[in-house]
Amino acid sequence: MRGRRVVRELVFYPEIEKTAKANRKAARLAREAARLASVTQDISEEEVSSSHTSDDETNIMAAHNPPPPPPPRRTLGDYGQRNNGEL
Repeated sequence: MRGRRVVRELVFYPEIEKTAKANRKAARLAREAARLASVTQDISEEEVSSSHTSDDETNIMAAHNPPPPPPPRRTLGDYGQRNNGEL
């Protein structure tokens, strides 16, 4: 029997395929709905925050609170050091 190949046909179950397709579609629709909900929530939060803050208030706040200085530039030696006992 060496060198002989046994050819078998794949068994196709249409009911299983239909169920799998429906499950994939439901999962895709749920992902899209969640994505759209998060996008609309982000947009509504931006609208709410922008409507409560005027440009004058923003300029006054910026004048009283200058931006923090940038962090010091890291060198190659800094990457090799331990951070607070962590690896």
